[in-house]
Amino acid sequence: MDNRPEQTEKIGPQARIESELVQLDAHNRDIWVLVVFAGAVLVLGALSLLAPSSFWQQNTLEMKIPPQLLFLVMMVVMLLALYMVRREVELRKLRLLNVQHTLKAQAEHSASMVDSLTNVFSRSFLRELLQGEISRAERNNRPLGLIMSDVDNFKMVNDRFGHLMGDYVLAQIASILKSCVRGSDYVVRYGGDEFLIVLSETDAPGSQVVVNRIREKVAEWDRTSRIGNLSIGVSMGLHQHLPGQSVEQAVAEADTRMYAEKRAAQHKGTLAPSAPAQGA
Repeated sequence: MDNRPEQTEKIGPQARIESELVQLDAHNRDIWVLVVFAGAVLVLGALSLLAPSSFWQQNTLEMKIPPQLLFLVMMVVMLLALYMVRREVELRKLRLLNVQHTLKAQAEHSASMVDSLTNVFSRSFLRELLQGEISRAERNNRPLGLIMSDVDNFKMVNDRFGHLMGDYVLAQIASILKSCVRGSDYVVRYGGDEFLIVLSETDAPGSQVVVNRIREKVAEWDRTSRIGNLSIGVSMGLHQHLPGQSVEQAVAEADTRMYAEKRAAQHKGTLAPSAPAQGA
């Protein structure tokens, strides 16, 4: 039985940077060997000019160097080589530390952008994201759709079946939302059981198509994965961004429309009475 550890290929930006650093170090070592060799030649050449009687006799090379001088030259060359090697090691450490700090900062920033439970963007990233999309839409005179969604009967799921089941429902709904949008769109966990969907370059009819698609997929999931006798659905508020609206105004408009739809459904008796949003 082969007990050798299995070797796996490293991938990702960190692996690429490390590979480039290894190659750079190899090139640097070759260069320093040439530098040391050239330095030794230059030292010997200088000695031959300063003390020609020790090197040249009747146009023939005869090296007559006192042991003390030869030892001194060797020490100088050795110390120079050690200094250059130490300097290269320190520079390499600094490069590696800078790379590690950069990658750590990028990893922390990426982690703060994604909600760990639902694997969609977190609210901390919303303002930066939406401000960029609004600026781009207004600059290019393109539409921008917003959908605020809220999970119906979510508080009853938590109360009857516990928060672990509530977490499961949130993760499933988030997965459905992501499957209903394009790669250029964004799903953000706004808070508790609320999700905001940002539809870039999408007009009102296109946004309504996404709303209908979400309703169908959530209804299908509810039929096949019913939580007890509770019917799980989503209330959604659709808003098309208007030129000049701020991030807060656009989100507030979508949120208002979502709650208007939820109240209408409660008035019809299809939903339980509303309650404050509950975190998972």
